Amino acid sequence: MKDIHQKRTFRLILLVFAFSLVLVPFSTCPPESFGDEALPQSGTLHSEDYNPLIIYYSRSGNSRIVADTLTEHLACPVENIKSTKNREGFLGVFTCVLDQLLDRDDILEPLKTDPKNFNPVILVTPVWVGKLASPARTCIKQPEFEGKDIYLVITYNGSLTEDKEKVLKEEISSQGITLKGTYKIITKEKTEDEIKKEVR
Repeated sequence: MKDIHQKRTFRLILLVFAFSLVLVPFSTCPPESFGDEALPQSGTLHSEDYNPLIIYYSRSGNSRIVADTLTEHLACPVENIKSTKNREGFLGVFTCVLDQLLDRDDILEPLKTDPKNFNPVILVTPVWVGKLASPARTCIKQPEFEGKDIYLVITYNGSLTEDKEKVLKEEISSQGITLKGTYKIITKEKTEDEIKKEVR
């Protein structure tokens, strides 16, 4: 009986891992924005009604490159979303996939910067298994983001279907947030300099 239970558990783990191999990699396609508005120009920074904050989550480092490049050009504060979960190595990837498939929230370290003092917020995050990465998804559920204008910048390895794009938008809008624009940056097989060039 114990052997049967162990075999079933092992099969379940293999099944989840197989899903991760199928769903996480995306085929490449040309990047394009699907927001109607462009990011505001740096000349309007820190006016009475415009005081932007960049927040980002990055596991592999690609979203960090995007956020740092935006910060250089917009001259505004940047905040790193930090997960308390171990997301490194193979077990980390397994945790990420499970969080996405089960739609589990993350447990985050508190933000050092209070989003209430800023608007808009530019959220830079990877997409995992067709959804916003769990740490970023959890972050914007906090009450501090309600009523904020959000510009979403996603990093990913390939294409997103129209249905998945719609889900991403609805996921943010459902938090009482106004989504001002969404922008896609494909990072697959790109160097840091190539990513920076695309951001600029």
